[in-house]
Amino acid sequence: MPYIEVKLAKQASRKQERILTEKLGEAITTVPGKTAAGLMVSISSDEHIYKGGEFLEYGAYVHVVFKTGVTRTDCEKFNEAIFAIMEEDLKVPKENVYTTFQYCDDFGVQGRFL
Repeated sequence: MPYIEVKLAKQASRKQERILTEKLGEAITTVPGKTAAGLMVSISSDEHIYKGGEFLEYGAYVHVVFKTGVTRTDCEKFNEAIFAIMEEDLKVPKENVYTTFQYCDDFGVQGRFL
């Protein structure tokens, strides 16, 4: 844990996906106790994303799941990093990026339920 799911309106190349994953890995280290090595990222591109009924050519939805215990301040800092990464590296304007955060106590990893 954590897990990040990214949905992009524009088709992303493997190189862009790799860069996005690396940048999210760097940013996750701003959250105490989180490392790039423990981060799982799922990226879907060429998604049909609409805002206000209008198709977004450049849009993104990012869903972040943390084990509980992460502070609101930590999430705010990480949220800022997500918006910067989307805008700087993928050219998705901030007004077309949505994020959600979820907290989970129960999850499985390495064959174990924690």
